[in-house]
Amino acid sequence: MTVKRSVSLPDDVAEWLDQQPNVSAAITAAVRAQMAAAHLQEVLRRAGIEVTEAGRARWRERLATPIPADALAEGRRMLGRAG
Repeated sequence: MTVKRSVSLPDDVAEWLDQQPNVSAAITAAVRAQMAAAHLQEVLRRAGIEVTEAGRARWRERLATPIPADALAEGRRMLGRAG
């Protein structure tokens, strides 16, 4: 079953959606990603792990750092051996 909704969006979001071949699919994917993140946060909270904005910022910084070429090559080598 599907339900039709009417929403108000910022101009930049509306412009991006206007460029998508399937607006409903784009919105559904974005909302489902948000739902998954909220679910993960709830699971972590129930396990006694409180995720803070400072912790998120540290992970964003870590993820923004490129993986060293030698570590990436070693990971690929290990994956090739596992297959």
